[in-house]
Amino acid sequence: RRNYEKLLLNINEYPEVKPVLKRNLSVGVVLNYAQSLYEAFQASAQKSDVGNDPLFHYLEEAERLMREQVLENRDDMVIHIPNTFLLCRILIAQRKFAEAKQILSPCLQKAQRIFGSSNDYYRKLFELDAHICACISNNVSVTTNCL
Repeated sequence: RRNYEKLLLNINEYPEVKPVLKRNLSVGVVLNYAQSLYEAFQASAQKSDVGNDPLFHYLEEAERLMREQVLENRDDMVIHIPNTFLLCRILIAQRKFAEAKQILSPCLQKAQRIFGSSNDYYRKLFELDAHICACISNNVSVTTNCL
């Protein structure tokens, strides 16, 4: 967490860096940090079989960070799609399937409109949507079996 906060401070410290580059760097730092928290949770969930509790507070922090990013970067689909994808995976890990579906649906529709249905962005979102639908209909626990 210290490295994440230090990087964000360093990015904003230099006035000669263009605002667009600052935003892209900041988004990348936050996305990587949230991804690390999510992966740490997944690893801890796999070890929970041997008596360790999964690190649910990591998911809560990752969810908070990604919600902010999704709201702030809605207009830039190249940033919005990976942020939405990770947020939905985090929500799935918390068994918040309906909420993940509600967040993913508008992004999926916009991605299809902008990029078309043969685009990799769209296909990843479509696969995640199908996964969420399956989880909702089967009421399956996918804490350790997320995409």
